Amino acid sequence: KIDFPENGMFWAKSASLEKLFKLSLDEKIWHENTKLDELLNQLLLLFADSFEGKNYCIYCDDTLRDYTYYEEQEDFSQKIVHDDIKVLSYYLGQFHPIPENDAWHGKGFTEWTNVKSAYPLYEGHYQQHIPHEDVGYYMLDHPEILKKQAQMMKKSGVYGQIFYHYWFTGKLILEKPVQMLLEHQEIDMPFCFCWANENWTKRWDGNEAEILLGQEYSAEDARAFIQYLIPFFQDSRYIKVDGRPMLYVYRPSSIPDAKAYIDIWKEECEKASLKAPYVVAVLTRGATHPSDHAMDAGVERILHDWTGGAVPEMKNALKQYHPMSGSVLSYDEVARFYEEQTEKKDFTYFRSISPMWDNTARYKEGAILLDHPTPYRFQSWFKKLLDYTKKTLPEKERFLVVNAWNEWAEGAHLEPDTYHGYAYLNSIGRAMSDISYGSDVIVDVEIPSKSIIKITMSESLQRELESDTLLREQLIRMFKSSSVCDMKLNLQSDVNLLKEEIELIQDSTEQSFDFTVEIRRAALFDGNLLEKLLQSACAFPYSKIIANAYDKEKIYKVAPNGSVDARELYDAPVVAYKDQFSKNVKLRTDVKVFLTSVNSHSTKEMPHITTIMRFHKSGSFEELKYALYSLAAMKNVLVFPLITAQDLDAASIEKLQKLVDDIPLKRGSKISIKHFNSPSGNGDLRTTMLNEALKSVETKYAAFLDYDDLLFYDAYAYLVARLEQTGKAIAFGRVYETSYDGKSQLIVNREKKYEYGFSYEDFLGHNHAPLHSFMIDVTQFDLSKIIYYEDQKYMEDYLLTLQLFKKENADWEALRENVYIGDYIHHLDRDHTLAFTDDKERSKLLDDPEYQRDDKRISNMRTRVM
Repeated sequence: KIDFPENGMFWAKSASLEKLFKLSLDEKIWHENTKLDELLNQLLLLFADSFEGKNYCIYCDDTLRDYTYYEEQEDFSQKIVHDDIKVLSYYLGQFHPIPENDAWHGKGFTEWTNVKSAYPLYEGHYQQHIPHEDVGYYMLDHPEILKKQAQMMKKSGVYGQIFYHYWFTGKLILEKPVQMLLEHQEIDMPFCFCWANENWTKRWDGNEAEILLGQEYSAEDARAFIQYLIPFFQDSRYIKVDGRPMLYVYRPSSIPDAKAYIDIWKEECEKASLKAPYVVAVLTRGATHPSDHAMDAGVERILHDWTGGAVPEMKNALKQYHPMSGSVLSYDEVARFYEEQTEKKDFTYFRSISPMWDNTARYKEGAILLDHPTPYRFQSWFKKLLDYTKKTLPEKERFLVVNAWNEWAEGAHLEPDTYHGYAYLNSIGRAMSDISYGSDVIVDVEIPSKSIIKITMSESLQRELESDTLLREQLIRMFKSSSVCDMKLNLQSDVNLLKEEIELIQDSTEQSFDFTVEIRRAALFDGNLLEKLLQSACAFPYSKIIANAYDKEKIYKVAPNGSVDARELYDAPVVAYKDQFSKNVKLRTDVKVFLTSVNSHSTKEMPHITTIMRFHKSGSFEELKYALYSLAAMKNVLVFPLITAQDLDAASIEKLQKLVDDIPLKRGSKISIKHFNSPSGNGDLRTTMLNEALKSVETKYAAFLDYDDLLFYDAYAYLVARLEQTGKAIAFGRVYETSYDGKSQLIVNREKKYEYGFSYEDFLGHNHAPLHSFMIDVTQFDLSKIIYYEDQKYMEDYLLTLQLFKKENADWEALRENVYIGDYIHHLDRDHTLAFTDDKERSKLLDDPEYQRDDKRISNMRTRVM
């Protein structure tokens, strides 16, 4: 049943939409890739008669489904290092019905009434804000919610709450929650007050129109006001500075004689054996300096003037769903605007910050809001204010104020919601603990020894393995070598293939599982992958964990907390998780999987290819392993990697052999190692290793791959097909120039930089064939005639290819197809011999005598072959 209010809009809960979804299935209008808004439009057409003459709007849980920044709460209470900083947040009490709101806004009105009616104004707009199930749409009519909030505060490093105090010449509004706090001394919640001394209007903006409760100032009012507060001041939890109870005043400039008020407050407090209040001016509505109002300190009120035009308006650049009359600023630019205000004030100045700001719930199309706030940006802003506070204030006055704890209708809340979870509270905890955002993405935690691990396999992969014995053998070998098989875990699966081949995996008799591992696509991975994925699943039970997959044009965009777009889940080869209904997807970057494919040939029919790989003692074993995995993943060919290793000591030789033994090659192929040693142990034998290895090739085909470069799984199948089709001796593919961040182990960017050559003449003018971009038919060459120089340090590959490539023997036409077969990796965090991005470095190289010598050799060889 759907009820239609007068405005023609309705709210459909999930249960209602489930019925509509069922109808849509029956009507065959739903398919996997249908967008939610497209589906709803189609559903509405089915109910056209019901909607006649009405506007409509449907919401189903969060309107944005990208939970990139979602987190469950962490406990930082024992990790806080900045315990000299007291983080306070404004606290709104309008979460329980009162007679006044019933009369003014309708029976049962609370802050949630407006929150529940909010809707997004433009594409990507985060509305509405739905409270996390841990808090729900709570009512502040019972102390339990205060106890729960106090626990959240302590875990996150929030010291206390600033309760908004609504006093209108003795008339109180929304006073019940803090009175309840006073009555329950067991609730560990430090607190103070902020007198919201502006008019109470229907718009909550303090303006003079539609005043419901107005402020009237007098000496009698000042006395009655402070007498009401004294019992709170006497509470041991009340926040004080040098024993003086802290009291914020929201609009100091509205008090005609603020000094008179403060003098009376001091007098009444001293009568009660209390020190004079420590009064803090909120710097807004004309207040710029606390001394102007006889007050002790001032607190920043961000956005009080909407940055005064310093941050440009962006409303008109948005894809608006409704004509917007309000204003939208970038959260990132607003944060930067306030971060740059680093000058010390000539008064005690408390900095302020907001996790989000969006009052759509109150003002609809007239809202003012900050676009795209993130917990990551919030934490970096918070850290800057924390540093400012330490530098500019004595320890007793180090307060930092957050707007706000629970201003839900203004979209400014630290309390958890269904979209971000506890991410904003955790960001405070991390900053207060000197923990960088996202530093715990790659974790090394113990998986509980009695965990039940459910291992599943997609039906499509099972069919592929049934048809391809080679691929099946590779997968089983990887499972048997997996470290999880040696752990005290209960591994279970209902996949026949796994039950038959791996004894440790038994029938799935358990009704529930601690973790699930899904093998979805054909891919190769090393023995630590499953363990590391499960470790991350332990640390992030609200996330699905995927491995770093190497695939054509796969570039992950990773958020600072390790999350990726949820759509990455759908083609992820391996996934691990604790909860089937996880909130977001995180990428474990330090474990790679290499996609492969079904072999359509038997080993007898497969071409044999030797791939020459050079490895120096200073090389990375991890990168060599990944390069070998990319070769092991090649479909429809048997690859015989030939590693030429220079100057390895005994320990490195043993390590290399262990690495080689663990590579899951196809049955029938193997890895060979040839060791070379320079006289000094620090020489450069790259040219010797390249040429001598090539002369030792016994297979029909030969290719090259530097240990830090990678190839796609269909690279060799394509190159062999070209050689067989054309009968030529050389076939070409293209490789990307790929920027790689070694620290994160992520591909950052791919560029098509090697498309400047299409012919033999182009090749002679400028080498356009990186070493791993081609394959040769060895049988068509007399390799004994190849000339090389043992001391050549630069361009040794070009010297070789100048002697191999001819106008007649190479498949130059293949270059025009621009088929990309792999990556020429440029590491952003280390130097490369010739892959310079800096002109100064390039110029320095050109002046190197060794480079000039090698360049002359290239010139002579070019002349000779021409």
